Parts: sequence; C-alpha cells; structure tokens
Amino acid sequence: MIKIAHVKEAEFLKLPQEAVEVIKEIATVLDTEYGEDRDVDGADGGYILVIESKNELEKLKDIYIDMEDVIAEYVALIKVTDGENFTKSLILLNNDFSIILIIPVVITPKRLLDEMNIND
Repeated sequence: MIKIAHVKEAEFLKLPQEAVEVIKEIATVLDTEYGEDRDVDGADGGYILVIESKNELEKLKDIYIDMEDVIAEYVALIKVTDGENFTKSLILLNNDFSIILIIPVVITPKRLLDEMNIND
C-alpha cells in the first residue's frame, strides 16, 4: 500500500502514467486547499492510498474502512493505454477528510465496481 499526501510524493511512483496523472491532480488539490504542511492524518484534507494487492484491502480496516460495507461517494475508471486499468474511489471519513483509493480493476471489490459502469 502506498500512501500519498502531497504532489511531490507522486513524482517517482511506478504506476502507469494515466494513474500517476490522476494521483498528481488529486494531491495538487489537497495541497492547494489544505496546505502542504498539514497534518495528513489528523487535520482536514486527507490522502490517497494506492492498493497493490488483495491483502492490502483487508488492512484498510486499520483506518476504519471495511470493504464489505464501505459506501463510496463516487467510483471512476482510470483507463490505461498499455496495461491494467485502475479504479478511483472517494471514501469520506468525515465532512472534511477523505481517502481516495486507487486500485487495479482486477482486485477492486465488486461492491465498488457495482457503483460504476466500467464500460464507459
């Protein structure tokens, strides 16, 4: 699992370019709106988590995200030209703190896939 809170942390990710660009856009918004020096775990804003394996999905319970009953604000497809597509899911933990999950489609839980039309 890769935690990204600031745009500078997205520079050297070993992910498809399309996924990296989405991550940079989200991180830029977080840095602009909540500050680059924010407490990413305890202040407003949030961060991005790149989930790399099914085992990591279970670890999300450590931060109070249970994939069995999570309700995403939205789920979108990140289309990748050469490689595996990803999903992007916004999970609100309170009114001003969110976690964005970036997950390869192949391991994205069905519950999240059902919230989007991946044929778009």
